[in-house]
Amino acid sequence: MIFSNFFKAKWQHKDSNVRITAINNDLDVNTPEHLVILKDLLQHDESELVRRTALIKLADFDIFLNESENNTNKKIKEFSRKQVTQILTGEHSISLSNDKKLQYIQTANSLLGLEAWLTSETDTSLVIALFDKINKPQLLMSVFSQKPQAEIQHHLLKQVTEKSQLEKLLKKACNEDISAKITDKITEIDRLIELPKTISKKAQLNLSKFLALTDVADYGVMLSKKVPLVDEWQSLLLEFDYLAKEDRDIFIAKHKTIEAQVEKLFAPKAEAYQQQLIAEKLEQEQKEAKAFFNTEIAKISQSLTTAIFEQAEVDETLFELTFTSLMQQLNDSVLSNADKGYLSKALKQEQHKLTKIPLIAQSVTDATQLIAKISQLALPTNNQEFNERQPIFNDWLEQWRAVEKQSSGVLPESITNAQKEIASSWNKGLAPFVADQKAQLNQAQKKINELKRIISSGKFNIAFGVFKRIEKIVEQLSEKQKIRIQKDFDAVSEKMAELSDWEHYIATPRKQKLIEDIQQLVKVPLDNPNDQAAKVKEYRQIWNSLGHAEDDVERQLNNEFNEYCEQAFAPCRLFYKEQEKIREQHLAARLAVIEDVRAFSQSYAQEPIDWKHVDVQLNKFQQKWQSAGEVERTKYKEIQAQYNDLVQPIKKLLRAYNDENAVLKKALVASAIEASKSDDVFAAIQTVKGLQNQWKNIGYSGVKHENKLWKEFRAINDTLFSKRDELNESNKAQQQTLLDQLNTQLDDLQNIVKTNESIKELDVSKSNAQAILVQALSIKPINKKFVHKIEACIKEIELKVSYIHSNKDKQTWQAIFSVLEIIAKDEVNVEEMQETEAFMQLSTAWKKRLTDVAQQSKTVDRQEETLKLEIFAGQESPESFKSQRMQVQVQLMQEQMVSGNSVDLQAGFISWLQKGSINSTDLSLIERIKPIYC
Repeated sequence: MIFSNFFKAKWQHKDSNVRITAINNDLDVNTPEHLVILKDLLQHDESELVRRTALIKLADFDIFLNESENNTNKKIKEFSRKQVTQILTGEHSISLSNDKKLQYIQTANSLLGLEAWLTSETDTSLVIALFDKINKPQLLMSVFSQKPQAEIQHHLLKQVTEKSQLEKLLKKACNEDISAKITDKITEIDRLIELPKTISKKAQLNLSKFLALTDVADYGVMLSKKVPLVDEWQSLLLEFDYLAKEDRDIFIAKHKTIEAQVEKLFAPKAEAYQQQLIAEKLEQEQKEAKAFFNTEIAKISQSLTTAIFEQAEVDETLFELTFTSLMQQLNDSVLSNADKGYLSKALKQEQHKLTKIPLIAQSVTDATQLIAKISQLALPTNNQEFNERQPIFNDWLEQWRAVEKQSSGVLPESITNAQKEIASSWNKGLAPFVADQKAQLNQAQKKINELKRIISSGKFNIAFGVFKRIEKIVEQLSEKQKIRIQKDFDAVSEKMAELSDWEHYIATPRKQKLIEDIQQLVKVPLDNPNDQAAKVKEYRQIWNSLGHAEDDVERQLNNEFNEYCEQAFAPCRLFYKEQEKIREQHLAARLAVIEDVRAFSQSYAQEPIDWKHVDVQLNKFQQKWQSAGEVERTKYKEIQAQYNDLVQPIKKLLRAYNDENAVLKKALVASAIEASKSDDVFAAIQTVKGLQNQWKNIGYSGVKHENKLWKEFRAINDTLFSKRDELNESNKAQQQTLLDQLNTQLDDLQNIVKTNESIKELDVSKSNAQAILVQALSIKPINKKFVHKIEACIKEIELKVSYIHSNKDKQTWQAIFSVLEIIAKDEVNVEEMQETEAFMQLSTAWKKRLTDVAQQSKTVDRQEETLKLEIFAGQESPESFKSQRMQVQVQLMQEQMVSGNSVDLQAGFISWLQKGSINSTDLSLIERIKPIYC
């Protein structure tokens, strides 16, 4: 039995180090027997290091994978998982093909490590397979942004149905095609979101139109409107699946109700409508029958006409049979009695025409002769020819009407067209003469009436002139027109003969009296020369209207009157001579103005032109010109032309300058109008302020435009500033309301914080306070007092959270050391220890660590580790360990200089704890390090 140990293989040796050496040196993975041994050691050896060595020796992915799931040693499992992960992520010396990796992804039972692999993987197919295998929607956003390949993003995009997530993905799209697909999905989501509303609106509109049919009086109109509505409703029913069941049922119920109302309302009208359809059908049949008979009658008429024109023999028997047949059809037709009577008469006319064929043929000959006869007669060119030829043309028209009646309407079209053309030509040719004679007749009648009024008013002298003009007009009238006014003309002729006898008797005493009046004006002239001249002129007009005096005194009276007129006008000539001198002075003043304008026109056009000065000078010149007084008319026209020739070019330039300014100011008004349309009132105001400055730099735009444009521009400015004031007041009120709401929220938050001891809830309160702070800072102007209040609340929450954390950590450490003391005293077993109150307070990680320590059996010395903790914490060690502490401290300094690692007291404690078992000898050490953590 003793010797049996000497013959055992090294891989079976009790010493694990020997077994490790055997694995590394003696066993070969390519030998089947050794392969079995290595697998056995991997799965059953009691030493973790032996198992790990065997695993590393085998170095096979499938073995790593198997052991990561099935090995009984937890650390081997964990190591195997790391190897699997490293192989999959390409960080291992072992590499796998993509097919092998895909196979692994499909068959993997655990998701452990797949997320890390997904993060580092770049192959498109593997990324897609990993994402599908992990099946965590929360990874989609990160994978989409970190893997900007079109195939990957397209695959991920299929799994997104939320609009908010799609909008985020749109910012990370790798190309325009993906962006377009995301946009299409967003559009489709929006459409589907809006679809129920759209369908509801369509359905409601359809129902409204359907219900509106009850207001239609005409049954046929109702039916014509109902058909498309019903078709539309059937189409809508196919889309009702997008509606909620409740809405769908409501719409269907409403439609049934309205349909019942419509049917009930129009039931009495349905029969009347059918009767109307029958009547319309009858009317259509009557139209068709009427058209048929008209066509047949037209055919008969055409046949007879052809026979007449071609002088062919007519089969009267055939025509009579046709007439009889058509008459029978007409009587049996659905036509009304009136239509039957009309068509029957037309048939009889054609039948009658059959008996008059010789007369109709003769009428064609007569019509041809009439056309030839009138063609030889020329149109009149003066009133005499007109009076001679118009009766001939009228007689020709009478003859044509007789021939046309005899032809029964079958004259050749060429003849009738020729007649129409001739008649039209003669009517046009005679029209000016007819109009002229009509105008002369009207004028003669008016003059006769005027003469009657003149005679009645006693203006006999004028009457003789009017009568002479009447005689000339009457001479030019036709005999027919003379007859129309002969009675009135004879009456005034007789009256004028009487007046001629009385003229001399009346005029003589009147002229003598007028001479006496003007003689008195000579003796006693009027004060105003203008009035004197007007009076002389008045007497002259009266003298000319008095007619002739008796022959023996007419010449004497005329000479006396002319002499007195000269004497009466003599003072006026002196006055007008003085006026001439004054006009000469006015002329000099105006010429001076012209010279001033000429001098100015030669000097003003110096760059830059002072247009305001030009405008002022022009106004001064205009005022001087207008106030310069009257000038002789002929001279005034001459100097006025000179003045205008000098002024107009300046005015034209000034007007052009004003017009340019008007265009610029109109553009500013348009810009102001455009700015006023902006929703951002404050930005619009800044814009119009700039426009105001531009307005100031633009010159005068003329009387026509300046005030109008300024009023328009000012009105836009006033409107904007008014909006700004209203908006400021509104914003101020809204901001105050918002501040009041935020203040109330903050007060409620502070009350919650005072009573709350939960870190999670305090973090929520802090987030809420920070949100309130953001809103407060967005309100302009910032309310600093309120902002300080919010910041104080946030600081209070942070202090409280810090205090709770500190207190919680202290409680945790106190519980840890309480459990350590229980373990060191060995008063209870592991199960009883786990039921203690101190153990129950700990986190899962600490519970596991302490349980592992309680189950340890290896006794260790923790003196050096304890000194390290005291050195790290800066805590004094017992005096007896002074020299040992110095050595440890030097050692730690050397290690820290090499590694550069920072001090971590918790990690140091965990290392101290996991070194081995805890027993009563460690109680003093526990007491030494406890103050460091508690």
